[in-house]
This record gives sequence, structure tokens and C-alpha cells, in this order.
Amino acid sequence: MAKKRFLEGDFFEGYTLLGIVCGLPDFRITHFINQQAHLDLKKYREFSLNGEPENRFSWYHYENEELRRDYYLIQNKRGTSVLLPDLRNFDYLLLLYGNIPPSYCEEILAVLRNTPYITAAFEQDLNNLKNGDLLIVKNEHHASEQKAQ
Repeated sequence: MAKKRFLEGDFFEGYTLLGIVCGLPDFRITHFINQQAHLDLKKYREFSLNGEPENRFSWYHYENEELRRDYYLIQNKRGTSVLLPDLRNFDYLLLLYGNIPPSYCEEILAVLRNTPYITAAFEQDLNNLKNGDLLIVKNEHHASEQKAQ
């Protein structure tokens, strides 16, 4: 019988997830985040975990090639639909990928908390999310589709 081998390591290595509470529409909050955090988030095709049209959420991306970091702003609530039910208290998710030192995470949280109209921002543990792995896989797939266009 063949031996099973398991990959060791952290599936979420390189990823940081921040939850944002803000009642503004996605285009307005993106403007304020871009302004305060000196990012250039741009809107792309809507994002979905299950592919259903009623469960599509706004998706923004910015790639900082110099620092090798990717920023994804994903709408978590749309009408009565919620992208990640585990994080239903958050309106938006800011997913960071790449070379993210802990000090930068604290810095970006401070910037978000001082951004107009953002009520709260907190780091979330991807390991504790029911669909954390699905979010990462679908986000990577969505990002590669957007780059191909």
C-alpha cells in the first residue's frame, strides 16, 4: 500500500487578514484607504466563493512590486449576503500577501483606524476561519484571472 505524505507548513504563510467596519459604499471607502495608506487599489471583476451571481462581492487589488506585496480589498457584506459568515461583523476585508512584517501590520491597522468613516479595524486569524483556506484559494484564482485579461 502506498504511503501517504502530508505537506507540512502553514497554508496561510505570507497572508494577513484585516477586518474593517465601515458603512460607506465600496468605492468611497477605497478612495479613503488609497488616500490615507498611500495605496492604489483598483476595482476588478466581482468576487465570489461559490460562483453564484447573488453572492458576488466587490474586489479591489493593488500590487506593490517594489516591496513584493499584494493588497486585496474585498467586500464582505452585500445586501443580506455575507462572504464570510464567521466575520459577519466586518463590512470589508483587507487581505495582504507578501513580505509583511508584524510592525507593518500594526502600522496599516493604525492608518485604517485613523481613516475617515472607518469605525474599527482588527487583524483576523485565518487559521480560525471556517472558510479561510477557500478564501485564499479563490482569491489567488481570481487574481490570476484578472492578470490574464
